[in-house]
Amino acid sequence: MSSFVGSSLQKTVLALLSAVLFVCFFELNGWLFHDFEHKQGINWLFLPAGFRVILVLVLGLPGALGLMLGSWYIDAGLIDGPNILLAFLNGVAGGLTPWLVMKYLQKQQWLSDQLQKLNPLQLLNLTLSTSAASAAAHQMVWLWLERPQTNFWVDVWPMFIGNVTGALVMLYGFKFVLDRMRLVHPNR
Repeated sequence: MSSFVGSSLQKTVLALLSAVLFVCFFELNGWLFHDFEHKQGINWLFLPAGFRVILVLVLGLPGALGLMLGSWYIDAGLIDGPNILLAFLNGVAGGLTPWLVMKYLQKQQWLSDQLQKLNPLQLLNLTLSTSAASAAAHQMVWLWLERPQTNFWVDVWPMFIGNVTGALVMLYGFKFVLDRMRLVHPNR
């Protein structure tokens, strides 16, 4: 029983940490790239999309749940009016879509189950797939629940491009940092 409690506690902490990281990078993205906003909720450069890829790859479901919690926290302050269903489904779309895409790619054997065996093409495919699926899922939720000024066929493209560019900036940023760490500590 104690290993179950310990494992549950660890997954809860990872999910909460994921939520905090996602919210922090959402705020940082808004501060740095406010001028790159297509309209509210749609950015031409969206750094948190990189965390979607990284967190589901490294943490799996706890990372996805953290993304969902972070989205709920953000949406509580951004969505106008009493449409709690929009905030709820927006969080589900933002958190679970990348995890579902990853699981699908792994099931099709288009993505390695192990991070060490992940090659650049698989990572690019995951980035493009999660960016497209996330943009489409968000836009479908917004269209279905009649979010004001939603135009699916116009808004899905800047959201997709923002997700891709943000994810690539984050992934290459992490790669740069990891490469520098290896230069400083070559034996690790």
